[in-house]
Amino acid sequence: MATLEKIRSKSGLLLAVIGIAMLAFILGDLLKSTNSGVANDGNVGQVLGEDVSIQSFQQKVDEGIENWKSQNQQAVLDQTTLAQIRDQIWEQYVRELVMKNQFEELGVAVSDDEWMERISGINVHPEISKIPTFQDPATGQFDRTKVLGYLKQIDQDETGDARKRWVGFQKYLIDLIKTSKYNSLVGKAMFTTIEEAKMEFHSNTDTATFSYVVIPFRSINDADVKPTDDELESYYSIHKAEYEQEASKDVDFVVYTVVPSVEDDAITKEDITKLVVDFEASDDYELMARRNSDNTNSRFTYNTQDELQDPNWKDLFNTTKGTVIGPYLTNPGVYRIAKLAEVAFRSDSVQARHILIKPIQTMSLDSVNTKMTALKLAIESGADFGMLAQQNSEDQGSAIKGGDLGWFQEGVMVDEFNEVCFTSKIGDLSLVTTQFGVHLIQVTKTSKSVKKAKIAYIDRTVEPSTETVNAYYSQAAQFAAKILNDGVSFDTLIVTDNLAKRSDKKVTANKPTISGIPNSRELVRWMYTTAKVGSISEVFQFDNSYVVASLTKEYVKGVPELEDIKEQITALVIKEKKASKISKSIKTSDLASIASANDTSVVSGQKTTFANLNLEGIGYEPELVGGIFANKVGAVSSPIRGRNGVYVVQVTAIDKATSQADFGVQKLNMQTQASSYANNASYNALKKAADVQDNRVDFY
Repeated sequence: MATLEKIRSKSGLLLAVIGIAMLAFILGDLLKSTNSGVANDGNVGQVLGEDVSIQSFQQKVDEGIENWKSQNQQAVLDQTTLAQIRDQIWEQYVRELVMKNQFEELGVAVSDDEWMERISGINVHPEISKIPTFQDPATGQFDRTKVLGYLKQIDQDETGDARKRWVGFQKYLIDLIKTSKYNSLVGKAMFTTIEEAKMEFHSNTDTATFSYVVIPFRSINDADVKPTDDELESYYSIHKAEYEQEASKDVDFVVYTVVPSVEDDAITKEDITKLVVDFEASDDYELMARRNSDNTNSRFTYNTQDELQDPNWKDLFNTTKGTVIGPYLTNPGVYRIAKLAEVAFRSDSVQARHILIKPIQTMSLDSVNTKMTALKLAIESGADFGMLAQQNSEDQGSAIKGGDLGWFQEGVMVDEFNEVCFTSKIGDLSLVTTQFGVHLIQVTKTSKSVKKAKIAYIDRTVEPSTETVNAYYSQAAQFAAKILNDGVSFDTLIVTDNLAKRSDKKVTANKPTISGIPNSRELVRWMYTTAKVGSISEVFQFDNSYVVASLTKEYVKGVPELEDIKEQITALVIKEKKASKISKSIKTSDLASIASANDTSVVSGQKTTFANLNLEGIGYEPELVGGIFANKVGAVSSPIRGRNGVYVVQVTAIDKATSQADFGVQKLNMQTQASSYANNASYNALKKAADVQDNRVDFY
């Protein structure tokens, strides 16, 4: 269905840059490095004491960028996407170095014999078997002879590209095999007993019915349990390791967003008004629209009156061909003129089938057209269309159905394909070339004809003039100058100028952008390469905004100082003191008496399992769940400190599930989970021990 879905929607592909070598091999073109504009010397970081040079890292980034462009058919990448690619490549690079060291220490390797077995033997690796080059085109099954044939042909490529692609792919696949071996070793160190599986089963199935009273923390004023400095210091000394943090910084900033003026709006309206007469007279409305419209994605298709998207077109539908309306505002800041370009009676929908062949390096467009012409002649001579579609079409989703695309309405397919389908008679055979390749199309059924109109339009976006832009820049520049030259404080000036102060907290060095400001990576770089606490930035321009920033705070990597987390700790200590005070105030073990004394009520008939930590009507309370199952049926618990208050519970019943005869499946699932956790934990531990230093902010 992949090709068909593209034809229908023309949707983009997902971001994927991992597995560069494999993709390069499949695409059949060695990825070339691009000019990144990054300095030619220096290191972007260090792993296990080994420098990571900017040259080697940038080469991998460039490969990732080219991969992304190839998959997404997009030439220009925004800053966020570039940052995502760099982050993925960095993590991949670090993992590669960390695991390479571990493989060498443990002797994890792939022998020549094992390699041949994994690419052409019985136990072939899945990454090999799914490559189309190594599959039988008739069956789609892996064919080992094609691998062996390819290996023989590699050296015949005079450019050497085939050899380079294979070497890169070989390294990628060997690393996968080594990683699989390593993960197997780590995973097998984890063991789950039948008894553990049984306990897990009962934690998910045994049900406790209970009643409870809760005395919420809000029943005590914070001022009544204000912590002392000693109490805060004591809590901090015990728990400070829990607050370990990455290096980060806080920044305050003001944004001057450039907005078109009233004069800019009037000029735009006047300009598009001047086009009305020519648009009305022009027969080549598509060319005129392309030359004059700011909406480059315009697509003019036939629609019924009910299908028209612009409400202003409802009346235009019934006017004379050539009529132009507007200008009118179609969206805030966008003026439009629209023309009734064509009127026709066309099928409401059609059913069609097709055969698709795509030009490739080994088959030119002329060759494809020759083959498709031969197929057309064969069908005209009596050959079965469906059979030829199954044998030849590269649209696998429709090929298995004899090329049938089902019913579809006007505008669903790309323009060239659509026009053939809605202008052909039933049974006609037509050849048409689209962005997807060459199609042989046959319309098999049509619905009733209805009146349709094609409406062309020109959009003009109101853009700020140079004068408007300069005025906003001047405001931002004056703001910065008053601070830098006149000594006015950042916060004072914000109040004086009636501006909105915005902030971004705990900004790390590799954050792609500042929150709320698209494409603001340069501001992050300023924070880490130039600024000190208290520094005021230059005037930054990001898209349609000017920004002035102030670096307000810096957090060092590791355990923060008490002062930096004092607010968080204070809130927790207040909860502890409230819990202690409430617990001490409970003098009875009778739920009704406790409820009465605290002006609350007993909640009865609640049910939960041990594995369920989110209780209905209560929320996330793991301590409470633990207290419930630690209590005997009928007994009233001691006060239990929860997340939201102090609880006292009474379990009225425990309903135990019938034990399974065999806990083997449960045991296997738990062991798989444990192995997966162990693999992730082992890598994280290795990465932490590798003392990874990330200096990318110096370059990007």
